[in-house]
Amino acid sequence: MKAAAICLLLPLAANAQSSATPHQVLEKVKGIVLSEKTRDQVEAMLAPAVEGWEQNDPHSPEYANALVILGMIRQSRAGLDIYQLRRDVEPVYRKALTIYNRSFALADDEEMALALELQAGVLNLIGEVQDATPLHERAQAIRRTKVREMQEGARRIPAAYKSGNGITKPVATYKVEPEYTGVAQFLGERGTVKLRCVVDESGMPQDISLLESLGFGLDENAVRALRGWRFKPGEDAGGQIVPVIVDVDIDFHVPKA
Repeated sequence: MKAAAICLLLPLAANAQSSATPHQVLEKVKGIVLSEKTRDQVEAMLAPAVEGWEQNDPHSPEYANALVILGMIRQSRAGLDIYQLRRDVEPVYRKALTIYNRSFALADDEEMALALELQAGVLNLIGEVQDATPLHERAQAIRRTKVREMQEGARRIPAAYKSGNGITKPVATYKVEPEYTGVAQFLGERGTVKLRCVVDESGMPQDISLLESLGFGLDENAVRALRGWRFKPGEDAGGQIVPVIVDVDIDFHVPKA
């Protein structure tokens, strides 16, 4: 699910909701920035749409997408209450994943990754770590693929040095702060995305790869930020500028509302 950038300030009129198809409701919901102020409105809008999919198209990826949003709303209310997470949240994410996995239509990779991350996170919170691990690994694989796809057509460095043994490490001279995603902000997700890149002779990061994923669209935003960084390039023992491999941590802290 892509993070929304536009906030609907007025709720839909009741007659407009009743005449809208589940697809139309979902598209309107995606145009609402999730927050404590909007979650009741979104949940009320989703209820008839979810019922419509359940009755008429229970294998639709859009149905799974709607369930993911519903699960996030319930999770935001539950907080760290294990009983509520187990009763009201985990089954919703599990059902969404089942629909994605059994649907004849291909699920959007980002939506699938988000569902996997959400379910893995809840399973960890309720103590079912063993079940969470394979879901987290599947999500990471999707995110790594997305990072590679983001760099298609970019310059490739055929060979690069590791710092040490006479090779100096590049030093960042300019940094770009990463942007939060709406989903991560709504759920209060924070942490560090670990990336690896090659700093070329001009001090630009190339060949960016994902070492440790944070998910929720933050990995991709970390890559976008790192692309804007500039470095003092590394040098060999003779003082010649050379491409050097660098590991970079991109930290995400929940921004103030």
